[in-house]
Amino acid sequence: MKNFILFLAFFILTNLVLSQQKGGIYYISFRLDELLFNDVKVTFNDNKFFSSYSEAPIFPEGLVDSIKIAIEDKMSEKLNANVNCIYSKNKNGKNITTIGLAGELEGMPVNSKSAAIKSNERDIYIRFDVNIKSSGGYTITMANNSKSKYRPKLSIRAVAFDSSGKKIFSAKKTTKDFGKLRSKERTSADGSVTVRKAQILYPEDIYLMFTQALGQF
Repeated sequence: MKNFILFLAFFILTNLVLSQQKGGIYYISFRLDELLFNDVKVTFNDNKFFSSYSEAPIFPEGLVDSIKIAIEDKMSEKLNANVNCIYSKNKNGKNITTIGLAGELEGMPVNSKSAAIKSNERDIYIRFDVNIKSSGGYTITMANNSKSKYRPKLSIRAVAFDSSGKKIFSAKKTTKDFGKLRSKERTSADGSVTVRKAQILYPEDIYLMFTQALGQF
């Protein structure tokens, strides 16, 4: 009798898994405001080329993978589906991912909806957007110096489509409940160079902020 019950439970679980829809995340846009991520920025105000450079911590690959897994798990829960990231491939068969320009986190799947539907057999196709930017705060300027305070704001938006491209799900969430950060900026007497030094969000801070907001999504 015990063996029969175990077999029945296994049979039911297997059928539930097999009957579950499959979803693919074809694009994750994870954008970071440079004000929150660059601890030092030097601007050469008179230069047309190489006018500035900045320093920012490197986002570890392990944290990037953890973010993707967290998104997969959340969208699986939201859509009652088996969701994973899907990638387009280059001519060498390697995954095409975001390359980290303009504040976008690198290593994320990047594709168009139509191309994803054409090249991947799924029931659901998902785009997921995360935007962390500065919000509120104030700036005090005295002569060539300025001091600023601002608060991070994290926005999440997910949109899902069926295999015909019809939108079947949309949700968004904005979280502002984070501490304020400070920055100082100084411009040389002749106005040629501006140096900004700031409190920033480190990769571990960003991951914790994101998972906290994702838990409420």
